[in-house]
Amino acid sequence: MVTNSRKTESVSPIRPLNRPVQVRVQEDEVCSPSAVDLGGVWSRIASIEDVWEIVDEWWQHNQIDRRYHRVILESGVVVTIFREMTSGAWYRQRV
Repeated sequence: MVTNSRKTESVSPIRPLNRPVQVRVQEDEVCSPSAVDLGGVWSRIASIEDVWEIVDEWWQHNQIDRRYHRVILESGVVVTIFREMTSGAWYRQRV
């Protein structure tokens, strides 16, 4: 059994976790990412490890339509980026 610490419980506001950050991405001739700008430094993508799409809430006005890419940069860093298909904007998923 856990002892009572006598601290009052509080409810904090809900905040989103793992919020994506918009990034600039260079694309090749078939619209696959070839380089990504991470904080003002362009990093070339050595390989694309996985690609998947999420289409959700299609019945809503602001549906979710994204194409994700898990990529390995030339430095060896693994990054997940996605393209918001409705706007064309690219984002990096924070981990």
